[in-house]
Amino acid sequence: MLPLSVRLREGTKVSHRLAETTPFIREFFAGRLTVESYRTFLVQLRHVYAALEAHLEAQRAHPILGQFYMPELHRVAALVQDLTHYFGDDTWRALPPHPATARYVQRLDDLAEQRPGELVAHHYTRYLGDLSGGQALKRIVAKMFPDPAGAGLAFYDFPAIPDHGQFKGAYRARLDALALDEAAGQALVDEANCAFELNRGVFAGMMATMAANTGAA
Repeated sequence: MLPLSVRLREGTKVSHRLAETTPFIREFFAGRLTVESYRTFLVQLRHVYAALEAHLEAQRAHPILGQFYMPELHRVAALVQDLTHYFGDDTWRALPPHPATARYVQRLDDLAEQRPGELVAHHYTRYLGDLSGGQALKRIVAKMFPDPAGAGLAFYDFPAIPDHGQFKGAYRARLDALALDEAAGQALVDEANCAFELNRGVFAGMMATMAANTGAA
């Protein structure tokens, strides 16, 4: 049986590519987001990470999920910092999630109640993405919304992880060390594909919002 990290990488290649080529991500990489669109995106991320990290805290003793309790990865505090920067106040706290984001959060909540171990798939999908492609996005955001003090980029900074490559290698080794049978390993691959699908939904919701705002303008 292939190591779990390899199964996850190979088993999500198509989903990963689909997520990376959605219209919203293409606009993002092209540097064409407005500050209104970007801060709305951060609101969606905050809803997702708040749910995920609350479950990680609550399930620290879980035999599988607990092995991935890594506060150095957590993003909520950084998102709060960036949201306050881009909004200029804390009015963002009252903003509800888009419907697709709410579905994502509901999925996390359902897994936490029914199959907590499968939250590892969402942990893997989100945080390893932040450490990888997220670093390219950081450079794009810095160009789109330059700030003399470098503010507004906290989401992409991991001060407790000086060597991203080394950390990702250790992370994959931790995945491979999980005592999972074939079915449980496949369930994680399936859930990781679900995570990518949910992220695509969030991106589609962002494009719909951008289109609506453009039409209103």
